[in-house]
Amino acid sequence: METVSVDSYIVRVNRENIDPLKASVSIFDHGFLFGDSIYEVVRTIKGKPLAWDRHMRRLENSADGTAMELPWSSDDLLAEVMTVLGQAPWEGDSYFRMIVTRGTGKIDLMPTTCEGPNLILIAKPVPILPERIYSEGEFVCVTDVIRNSARAMNPAIKSGNYLNNVIAMIEAQKRGAEDALMLNEHGNLTECTTSNFYLVKDGVIRTPDLSCGLLAGITREILLEIAPPAGIPVEKAILTVSDIAEADEAFMSGTIRGVVPIFRVTGDVEWTAPPGPVTSKLREVYEKHVGLSE
Repeated sequence: METVSVDSYIVRVNRENIDPLKASVSIFDHGFLFGDSIYEVVRTIKGKPLAWDRHMRRLENSADGTAMELPWSSDDLLAEVMTVLGQAPWEGDSYFRMIVTRGTGKIDLMPTTCEGPNLILIAKPVPILPERIYSEGEFVCVTDVIRNSARAMNPAIKSGNYLNNVIAMIEAQKRGAEDALMLNEHGNLTECTTSNFYLVKDGVIRTPDLSCGLLAGITREILLEIAPPAGIPVEKAILTVSDIAEADEAFMSGTIRGVVPIFRVTGDVEWTAPPGPVTSKLREVYEKHVGLSE
C-alpha cells in the first residue's frame, strides 16, 4: 500500500531534477499520444540496484522491439540512478521507474516525426507490503480479458501501453480478487497483471513458457536459475486452467514483491490452498540469493 506522498518522490526528466508536482511531458509526446514508450522498474537492496544488467538487457530488447534508439548507455542510466540515490532523503531501499518515451512529434503514428526520446526517472522508497500477503497469500481471478497476442502488441516488450493489463485488473477487482490472471488466445495461462505466475505439483514448479505470450520477468529468470540447485525442480510448460485445478500450490513473482503465494484462484476454475512448503522454501532461497535476508 502506498504510504509516501507523490511530492516526496524524486523525479528527473532528461537528467534534470523536476518538482514532482510539476513534472510533465508535452501533450505531443508520442508516449502520451500513443502509449509509445518502454520502461523498467528496478529496486535497490542495501543501496545497490538489483539485477541491473538483466534489466538493461530487457530495456534494450524492448527498444529493439519498438524500433526505438536509446541514446543512453547502460552506464549512463546507472549514473542517473546513482545520482538519485545520493539525493534520496528516505532511509532504506529505493524503487526506480525508468521510462523512455518516443518523444515530441506530430499527431502521426510514424515515429520519424519525433525530435528524440525523453528519459524520465521516478524514485521513491520501496513499498513495504503487508506481511499477510506472504503468510496468507493473494486471491487471483482468471479474467475474460485475453493477453495481447505476440503478433499484435508483444507482451515480451515492456511497454507503457498497459491498457490490456488495466482492463484485466478492473475486471478482477469487480469480482473481489486482488489480481488478474490472463489467458492467451489459445486458452493457455500467461501471467498476472504485473507478475509472473507459477503452479506447484508434486514438488515441481511449473510456469508458463515464454512462447505462451508473457513478459520474461527478471525475478522469474532468477528463480528458474536458483531453484534447481536448491533441490526444487522447475518446468516451463504450456498450461491451462485445468492445471490450476490439479495444483498443490500457486504463487507469483515480481521485482518489488518477490515471491508471493496465492491462496485462491477463481474464474473458469475454483481452486484454493494455503501457502505451501515449496513456495515458502523458494521465497527463502530467493531472498538469501539477492541479499534481502542472511
